Amino acid sequence: MNLILLTKSNTFILGWITALFGYVMEFIYNISSSIFGIENVGLAIILFTVVVTLLMIPLTYNQQKSMKINKLIQPEIQAIQNKYKNKTDQKSQIRMQAETQAVYDKYGTSMTGGCLTSLITLPIMLGLYRVIMNMPAYINSFKVYFLNIASQIQLQEGFAGKLAELAASNNLKNADLTQVNKLVDLMYQFNGEEWAQLQQIFPNLSEVIVENSTKIMEIMSFGPINLMESPGMKISWAILIPILAGASQWLSTKMMDMGNKDGKNAQDDPTAQTMKTMNTIFPLMSVFFCFTFPCYIGIYWVANSVFRVITQFFINKKVNNTDVNDLVRQNIEKKNKKRARKGLPPLSEKTVEKNIEELERKYGMAGGYSAPAQTRMAASPARNMVDAGKQVNNTEYYNNRAAKPGSMAAKAQMVKEYNEKNTKK
Repeated sequence: MNLILLTKSNTFILGWITALFGYVMEFIYNISSSIFGIENVGLAIILFTVVVTLLMIPLTYNQQKSMKINKLIQPEIQAIQNKYKNKTDQKSQIRMQAETQAVYDKYGTSMTGGCLTSLITLPIMLGLYRVIMNMPAYINSFKVYFLNIASQIQLQEGFAGKLAELAASNNLKNADLTQVNKLVDLMYQFNGEEWAQLQQIFPNLSEVIVENSTKIMEIMSFGPINLMESPGMKISWAILIPILAGASQWLSTKMMDMGNKDGKNAQDDPTAQTMKTMNTIFPLMSVFFCFTFPCYIGIYWVANSVFRVITQFFINKKVNNTDVNDLVRQNIEKKNKKRARKGLPPLSEKTVEKNIEELERKYGMAGGYSAPAQTRMAASPARNMVDAGKQVNNTEYYNNRAAKPGSMAAKAQMVKEYNEKNTKK
């Protein structure tokens, strides 16, 4: 399966990302060539992946911290969801939203805390693929070998029509081959057989084609593997790429899941179930794509997964050795600093109840409503911390409240239960 290439990307979002990564890739390639005397796309991709993986460590670390805190939050969130499970009226939905937000505020995090990191990494990943899928557009010292051939071909009469069959077989049927960059895009997809066909089409250019294509294929080889070809279902060294891609991707996604020791909670935890599904789907996707895409994509995929496993090992070790109370305290401090810059008061019980009252006024809900005691924040930062080892049974707490929400009896009961729980601690 060949890919449709469009030279350099100039889209609003990906254009500047691919340009930046293109400069990095060209710098790495030139360093490898000038200092070590090695011109090799596979090596450049691996070194490039190391650099990008190191740059993404802070994002990965923040994501792991969010996952650790979310595991602590999930029982409370699930208890609230169970409490309003069969209530679809607007008032109940607003109250569920308010209680849920109060829980996130208590831990100094947000509903989108873990998603933001993933959204940031998405354009980075797409930018990387664009650079790797069209290396000649970003590495001038590599592109020159294609230009040596292209410049001679464009001097031949009717060259575009003669290349129509090769262009169609590489999904470039309607490409304007009179543009040198489009011609380079086409040749970048050639394997050994197609270079031989090009010699037959332009026999008078056989010498220049052989000289430059030999160098191109040398640069595009990684050991016994030709990076220009797809592994397919044939027996060759290239089949190692999808196998390694699947294995390394499985290990990478497995390490992303910090694990839930409690099997029962793991079954009820949507995050744990999502990670379990990812551990199955992502490796299979890696195997499929690496079987069908050219091997230079597979080299990147394997290198990316392997280096993520290495960095993830150290990140997990650091996160696991960090007290969750310290993570919560740091989150609250950061959130309060952001609120201070906006002229807002620090998070406290009063701010949580104020948010709830504003929601009630917004939706015309009469009567006061107080968040459950377990979701309300104490004024003292020390009391905002949650001891995971002494965590109360939140489901039982939320589901067993008999008093009508918002009533004096409910408020009295909440104060009583809150005091009892803190006394036991």
